[in-house]
Amino acid sequence: MESFNFDLNQVIARTLAEGGFASEKEATREISLMVALAKISRYERECAKFRKKYGLTFQEFQRKVNSIVGAEIFEEENDLMDWEFAENALALWQKRLEVLKNAYR
Repeated sequence: MESFNFDLNQVIARTLAEGGFASEKEATREISLMVALAKISRYERECAKFRKKYGLTFQEFQRKVNSIVGAEIFEEENDLMDWEFAENALALWQKRLEVLKNAYR
């Protein structure tokens, strides 16, 4: 019977090799790219949801909300904060993706 006392590094190396990765570095890069692409997709969907809801770009919506004086429209103010977060997160993940793509050329 085969022993279950495996060395962690050997298990990782075999698992990655059987997964088609030549090295831990290659696996790390590929997994990082997948994470970045998933995050970009998530934040693109979030931004698109707000563009569809309001029929405006983020900048147009921001100007609209910021120009309202004497009234508070909580839903729009909350959406503005959420949309701004999504726009910033999207830009961040797009930059990270470019770094990852360019680092291994």
